[in-house]
Amino acid sequence: MDVDNIHDLFHNSSYSLPTLLDKLNILFTLHINQIDSFDLNIVDYKLLEEIKEYSSTDGINLYFGKTLRDIKCVIEDDIGRKHEIFIYSFGSKKLHVNATLPCSHLINHDYESLGDIVRTFTKIVSDLSCYFHQLEQIDQLCAVMDPESPTFREDYRRIYLDDRTWLHVEVTADGLATNIHLVGNTEEWHNKLQTGLLQWDHDKNIVENILTMFELPSFSFPSAISPTKEVDDISVSVCRICLCVELPGLCGLPQPLCKNYACGVFFHRACLYQWLIACAGYQLADFGVATGLCPNCLQPIDCDEKDN
Repeated sequence: MDVDNIHDLFHNSSYSLPTLLDKLNILFTLHINQIDSFDLNIVDYKLLEEIKEYSSTDGINLYFGKTLRDIKCVIEDDIGRKHEIFIYSFGSKKLHVNATLPCSHLINHDYESLGDIVRTFTKIVSDLSCYFHQLEQIDQLCAVMDPESPTFREDYRRIYLDDRTWLHVEVTADGLATNIHLVGNTEEWHNKLQTGLLQWDHDKNIVENILTMFELPSFSFPSAISPTKEVDDISVSVCRICLCVELPGLCGLPQPLCKNYACGVFFHRACLYQWLIACAGYQLADFGVATGLCPNCLQPIDCDEKDN
């Protein structure tokens, strides 16, 4: 708004009150129109039309964030699960998304329109129905030790069997179990695993197969192990190298990586790997596997650089 014009109006004694008010009204109207013109130039009309179209679609809910370029799309699946898709536009016509779904190649992708995003992720949600069901069953019935706060984005679960052994299970997009192995391997569990895998019944869900494989009436939950930290109501041991449960920038909880059942300690995989490399004089490990002695019980131990 032109401050000089307002100053002149109030210091010009020749204007009557009605005339002064009329001129002020003209100035304010002009200023408001300029603001509207500026705001409308940064609004994506196509996006607004699409929002209007899809806001009335069953199973789709759209919400604005702090700006018109920040949108949350909630897609409801056939049994009422709500999947959140976060949509961002950073000053360009391209749209970016983020979602707790196991489809990184589609998440790290630019989209031309809201319609492209809704159609793509509606199909993904529909196709992953069995995947969601299997992970839900595991999360509800088992003591999941890792991930710490499981979502549908993580396609694996590490299930508590006893204080020294976890079961690693990955779930395919079709809801099938794959890459099943033990963490903190012991002979008793190992023998049951090898026999059970040969008898796996694909007509049963993953939880039922695991119970049958290990001859369990139900899943156990961790007993208190000191020192501990409560994570999502599950008692978790600290890493005996860094003496922490969580480390900044380090994913995953301490795990029972020593195969000596009497050892009973947990390590972050990264901490153990660096420890073994340091003990070997910082020589590079063969094929990414570091070997040496357990820092606690001094029995032979190995550690893969990458998590399995």
